[in-house]
Amino acid sequence: MHDESRIVRAGVIGTGQYATAIVTQAESIPNLSVSVVADRNLDAAHNAYHLAGIDEDQILVAGSRADVLKGIESGKRVVLEDASLMVDMPIDVIAESTGNASAGAEHALKAIENGIHVVMVTKEVDISVGPILRQKAKQAGVVYTAADGDQPSHIISLIDWSRDIGLEVLCGGKFGEKHFITDIEKRQIRYRGGKSRQLTQEETELFRPIGSGNPEMCNIIARRKDVLGESIDVRTDDLTEQGIVANATGLTVERDRFHHPVAWPTEMPSILAPSAYGGILEGRGVVEQTTYLRADNDTSMGGGVYITVHASNDYSRNVLSGKGHIMNDDGTSCLIFRPYHLCGVETPYSVLTAALRGLPTAGWTMSQTYDSFGRAKEDLSAGTEFRGAHDPKWETFLAPSVKLSASPSNEPMPYHIATGSRLNQNVSTGTTLTQSMIEPADTPLWNLRREQDR
Repeated sequence: MHDESRIVRAGVIGTGQYATAIVTQAESIPNLSVSVVADRNLDAAHNAYHLAGIDEDQILVAGSRADVLKGIESGKRVVLEDASLMVDMPIDVIAESTGNASAGAEHALKAIENGIHVVMVTKEVDISVGPILRQKAKQAGVVYTAADGDQPSHIISLIDWSRDIGLEVLCGGKFGEKHFITDIEKRQIRYRGGKSRQLTQEETELFRPIGSGNPEMCNIIARRKDVLGESIDVRTDDLTEQGIVANATGLTVERDRFHHPVAWPTEMPSILAPSAYGGILEGRGVVEQTTYLRADNDTSMGGGVYITVHASNDYSRNVLSGKGHIMNDDGTSCLIFRPYHLCGVETPYSVLTAALRGLPTAGWTMSQTYDSFGRAKEDLSAGTEFRGAHDPKWETFLAPSVKLSASPSNEPMPYHIATGSRLNQNVSTGTTLTQSMIEPADTPLWNLRREQDR
């Protein structure tokens, strides 16, 4: 990977918690220099460099392309408010981390057109126009990739690796951010944040590990979810990320908000397997999310990723079993997991891989098989702004993709493409957002999606 004679110059757009870690971690990597940081909040961009230990006299605030170029050429670290000033500079890679689908798509497209590799942290872009951006990058001779450090890239890598060695992927998923420390003896479940819930004796029995082949498995899983109620949830981010995984790997979505079992890791090969192997899945090759249970002294899986796989050969299955891997009773399903993701701390690996190897860390191709869509959680009036990823007024779900129409249509509206738009009519609770409910826009994001849908 490392070529000591070459320093990779990178730019970072957006300096939230995730992207700031890219800036700080780069200072520990001899081959990597984050030369430019852009954020609409200049103080945030400045602070990223301060947290990285960069002296104030080494930081230049730029307001023009000439300033940016001068700063880069003099070896200073450049901060700017307008990210468009970065995308044609002499840098190798841009990490796009705004979290805004519209801005992210524009930044990525301009970077690709100027021969700059793109590491896409903004998942809202990837679920909406990931296929065409990958295509345009390949045509331009640069790399566009999802970012190591976030779950989609790691799940995709696990799936690609398992297929390369001949293991069939039964399920690919992520552990939810919440975990539940379960004490059977005390009949208690503790949540992250210090909350706890006492269990009745009947409820306690539901949380004992389920044996493989238990005919009550589906019922027990459903009742566990009832007990935990609103303390477990599937977030928009979770659905967006798993939509990316499905689009990049060909895995399918069986439930629009997942089966989402609550499970001990030791149960997962039994649960996340097709019904032919005693699991809850209807088919083979499915994306999922799991809220996991653990004891006090268990390793946290929070934010980790996993696959369940099937080895077709008895001898191979015996090898996996003999090494103590977590399997169902008959060995037809095996859990392979990575119990962490390190956010921006490990994203530099994607940056370096793109620049030094000319390779993505999350596959070259993607098909727009699924989109995320939105259902109103309350009555909304015409003129309400659609705020996108973390808008509390909408519940998201995954479904087969649709084409973006040139004129108003009753087809569902791909969720993140609507960010920043306003409703042109009243919408009642439970209604799915359709393309006729907002006015079409003439932006790089909309135009990329229209081009992709041709």
